[in-house]
Amino acid sequence: MYFGDKSEILNIRMQDFLREKNSSGAAIFFIREVHQVNDKFFQNTKTYGLVGTEDIKIPEVFKPFAKLVINTARYSGFYRTALDSELNKIQPYKVHLVGMETHTTVLFTAEDLKNRDYDVVVHEPLVCSEDDFMHSLGINILSNVLSVEIR
Repeated sequence: MYFGDKSEILNIRMQDFLREKNSSGAAIFFIREVHQVNDKFFQNTKTYGLVGTEDIKIPEVFKPFAKLVINTARYSGFYRTALDSELNKIQPYKVHLVGMETHTTVLFTAEDLKNRDYDVVVHEPLVCSEDDFMHSLGINILSNVLSVEIR
């Protein structure tokens, strides 16, 4: 996904964050929505993240950091993916979330992490939504409903 200036700023911040986490030995997973053209998910929402489009490409500067790329067809990184088993293998103390769409992918993945009793941290300068109101709403729900640590 690309949100213009928001994406550019996020990409710059993200590079520093990924370098820091990588140098500390953290396992870095990339989660992205990937949809087939006939995905029923799009009956009630706009289309994005379609197979074969630029939307799903991971920027070249991020590729060296990815231990694993997880494709999901819904908002949660757990939907029909190996995320649960991968986390069980490494048993992280905390899971840090950053990236696009605070109010969907970040929120619903955080909710599923909390349901599995993980401590979750969302780095607010490293998340964004196309719509500022939805971003604020996502942060509010993460903090006040799910008790996610917001940094």
